[in-house]
This record gives sequence, structure tokens and C-alpha cells, in this order.
Amino acid sequence: MKDRFFYWLFKSFKSMINLIPRKVNHFFAKSFGNLLYYIVKDRRELAVKNIKLSLGYSREEAENLARLVFQDVAIKFVETIAFENWTDNDFNNKIEVNGLEYLEKAYEKNKGVIIFTGHIGNWDLLGLYLAWLGYPINGIARMFKNPYINKEILKIRKSRGGKVFDKRGKGVRGAFKSLLKKELLLILGDQDAHSKGTFVKFLNRPASTPTGPVVFAQKTGAIILPAYMVRQGESYRLIIEEGLEVAKNASEDELKEKLQELAHSLGNQVRDYPNQWLWLHRRWKTKDEGAL
Repeated sequence: MKDRFFYWLFKSFKSMINLIPRKVNHFFAKSFGNLLYYIVKDRRELAVKNIKLSLGYSREEAENLARLVFQDVAIKFVETIAFENWTDNDFNNKIEVNGLEYLEKAYEKNKGVIIFTGHIGNWDLLGLYLAWLGYPINGIARMFKNPYINKEILKIRKSRGGKVFDKRGKGVRGAFKSLLKKELLLILGDQDAHSKGTFVKFLNRPASTPTGPVVFAQKTGAIILPAYMVRQGESYRLIIEEGLEVAKNASEDELKEKLQELAHSLGNQVRDYPNQWLWLHRRWKTKDEGAL
């Protein structure tokens, strides 16, 4: 009963968003984000703490940035549920691309391509755009607990032909097989990986980091491309960086070095677009010796 109630709220909200002009949606989202900033105190304080420790901001500076982050979260949500209505004209005119040649070059090698990104900008639009370009794109993600809302979100994520695998259980096997079929796999690589991760420096702080991107690349021969879909006003910029390759016989130290390169790449984007990264998630929850 509770799942159905929240599903009804979600559908009602989605219908409202799709009827309102985008500029009004952005204004509404910012206002809602400001409200969340005051209501969700624990996440606000976590964001402020993360910002201060990672960027060296003062308390006041961190609070100002945290407010923008909450606005960004709300904007992302509003944007994402409206992507089903995007036309070819939207994809053509609202996205500027830098580095598309790196993707073309990697895909032509017929080895499979891992699109490495993080919780910055709009990662859902990143997958949708690559599918719109005609690439066989797959994603791996955690499913929503509410089955009805999960179905709606998957519908949006698959609206341009992509596939989404559950990061739990058999979904990992499906993601792995997609690379063996020389397809693209989108991975968000900035969650806390608990005891299963490898510690590398992210924003100058030791962070337990998922090894999936480098391990998948080692086992399948896929090329890893860092890519980030960041917002610029009401439009977007897709930044694609040069690919990384991982040798089949790479040692643990070499795998860690590649993982550090990816963390460094993402960290640079976070510094450039600090209000678009998810500072309010527990990225540094797992502690290593000497961690802050």
C-alpha cells in the first residue's frame, strides 16, 4: 500500500513537471532544493563537512556551496523525469561535446568500452545521449526499493534503447557479458566500496573505491573512457577524456595506479563544477589508516 501511494505521488509529480515550461521547472527545483537544505539537517551537515575537508573551504563557504548542491539535486530529479519527452532537436542543440573523437577511436578498436563517470552533472543524460547517438550502451546501477517507481525510472533510462543491469546478483554478470559483446558499459565509480574497495586518493583524501572499472577492463580488454555530462545553464557539456587500457597481466599495484588515474580525473571535474557533485553522500564512510 505504501509503495503504491508513493508511486501515485511520483506519477502525479511527473505529470505536473511535463506540463510546466522548463524554465519554470528549474525555478521550482531550486526552491525545492533550498527547502531540502533546511529540512534534511544530517545530510546538510555531512555535505558541509565533506566540502570543508576536501576543498579547504571555510564554514560559510561550505554552507553556500552545500545550498547549491541541494538545488542541483532537485534540478537533476526534475530534469531526469522529463527526458522521455526530449526530441532529436533537444539532443542536437542542448548538448555540446568535447572529446567525441576519443569515444569513436575506442569503439572502432572493437574491444568494448567502459564509460567511467561519477555522481556529477547528469549521468542519466550521459547514457541517454550515447544511446541516441546509436551506441549500444548499458548501465549498471542499484535498483529502487519501490518496484513501481523503479519501473518508471527504468522506463526513462531505457527510453533511447539502452539497457540497465542491477548491480546486485546476476546483473553484474550481464554487465560483464555486454563488454565481451564489444558494447559500452556506463559505470559510476565514486561510491564508498566498504571493505571490498581499494583505497586511493580522491580530492586528497583516502577513499575506498570500487575496483569494477579496472577489473572489468583487465578481464575483457575493454578501454576505459572517463566521461562527464555537466550542466551549463539550461544546456549541457559532455566532456570525454582520452581512454585508459589495462593489461591482462597487470599487477595489483598497476590496477591501483589506473584506479588512481580515474579518481584524479573525476576529482578534477568536481573542482571545476563543485556544485554539481553529490557532496551529501557518504563517499568517505570507510576509513583507512591516516584518513581524515
